Amino acid sequence: MAACRNAIGQDSVRLPLQTVTAVLLAYGWMTWRQMPDVAWGAFSALFVVRATVEGTVGEAAARILGAMIGVALGIALVPLVAAANIPAPWSIVAGVGAAACLSIRWPALSYSLVTATILTVTPDADILAGALNKTMAIVAGSIAGIVAAFAVLPLSARYSMRYNLAASLQLYGDLLVEWAAALNEGRARPRPRDKPALERAHWRAQDMARQSRVLPVHFFGWDTQTHRLQDRIEELWLTVPLMERVGGVALTDNVCRRLGPALHAVALAARQQIDGLARAIRDKGAEAPMCRTGEPFAHLDEAVQEAAGGGGFTPAERAAVDLVRWSWHEVTRELDALCDTLHPDSR
Repeated sequence: MAACRNAIGQDSVRLPLQTVTAVLLAYGWMTWRQMPDVAWGAFSALFVVRATVEGTVGEAAARILGAMIGVALGIALVPLVAAANIPAPWSIVAGVGAAACLSIRWPALSYSLVTATILTVTPDADILAGALNKTMAIVAGSIAGIVAAFAVLPLSARYSMRYNLAASLQLYGDLLVEWAAALNEGRARPRPRDKPALERAHWRAQDMARQSRVLPVHFFGWDTQTHRLQDRIEELWLTVPLMERVGGVALTDNVCRRLGPALHAVALAARQQIDGLARAIRDKGAEAPMCRTGEPFAHLDEAVQEAAGGGGFTPAERAAVDLVRWSWHEVTRELDALCDTLHPDSR
């Protein structure tokens, strides 16, 4: 049953089901009410469905508003052009140009281009009735998309965002441990680009964050902490290219032997902290973890200072060691900041 729930909850299953339901609802309602321009309603239902409820509601609202703006432009321009005896191409230029400018400034209103173009290029004999019919069809299709998003396997962007933030964070922790283990063993450090699951989880969390911001109202209370966490995790993700660049620095066996064990201890402590952070992010009621990387990182500092003070590193080795130490200092600093975001008293 769990496997079945997971399977039907995937976007590859949920989105087609929601899209089919939305189109059928739009077609059925408009046919029953004998509304014209059924195709406009069906296409609106087809294109407003997104991966989450918030995304669909936001897309539907933007489509309706954009359509109304385009209709207003068409209704204003066509009679004006006819009364002034201006060539039709100029009305097209004015209508489409104005809608394009709006779309550049507010991309969510890009659908105004469609309605403005249709009304200026092929105006109906009764332009007011034609514009009203198209607007009602777009509204019906958009509402059908919203109903389908709520009725068929609904997914909340905010809950999905928390899950994907936690998943991306844990994959980041695995990368840290692999990186430290590779240095400890004197082999090539792994690259983030070789781990597609890491990028997918990061992209999914970003996508859920964008969709959750489209609809600021939360049906079960406000959850401002989630967006603070997402912003904080984005800061942590900035250390990934840093670690990748540092991972390309050539390290001698001497550096790996002296730094490896202490660095591995820091990575294990970081992953332990990350596992606690991931649990707290998934479950808002979970206890925030304590920051665990301070003591292991202090031991790493001691190992560096001891080796450097006794002449254990050449100048080139010391430069490489300072890079490694600095990159891991940034990682631990960001992890502690994330810990503080979950619970200000976690220290």
